[in-house]
Amino acid sequence: MMAELNPIIKEATVQFKTGTLSLPQIEAIFDALPFEIDFIDTSDRFTWFSNQHKRVHPRTTSQLQETIRELHPGKAADQAEAVITAFKKGEKEHVKIPLKVNDQMIDINYYAVRDSNGHYLGTMECTMAINHLKKLIDSGVWNQDASTGASSHQSGDTTKSGKAANSKSSPKNDATTGPSRLSMKDDRWIP
Repeated sequence: MMAELNPIIKEATVQFKTGTLSLPQIEAIFDALPFEIDFIDTSDRFTWFSNQHKRVHPRTTSQLQETIRELHPGKAADQAEAVITAFKKGEKEHVKIPLKVNDQMIDINYYAVRDSNGHYLGTMECTMAINHLKKLIDSGVWNQDASTGASSHQSGDTTKSGKAANSKSSPKNDATTGPSRLSMKDDRWIP
């Protein structure tokens, strides 16, 4: 069961270095992220999680204040503790742990969270199922070179002059054709 608690301060705004957001906006942003976030504080206690409706690692408010060992099962607890120890010592800033569980590819990233003076404030764990990215890669959607406007999938051979030898084939969309020439399907642009 997901958290149903409302924030204590409902109408606050937070002034960041890059702009201002209201508390409802901040919560909505965290809820909309395509990955889940957990936060472990300086005393190695689980103190916060993002509230996505479908999480790889389901969390409940009853887990808040649990230790790393209580939150992570078995060998995962040893790994998590080792990562946090390395963050506290300043030996690492980021650790990536790719997993495959029941045919689901999972990308877990731990980040040391530090203040502007470099003091350790805690650990942020970001977790995302990435099977959808593998499908996109396998389908070739990133075979286009957006930096030059050239498509790596130009159809047909070229002559010495650079013109297409086979005028019947048409190149795939690239950065020069723009999104207006692409179609929208399943909330993503597809060439």
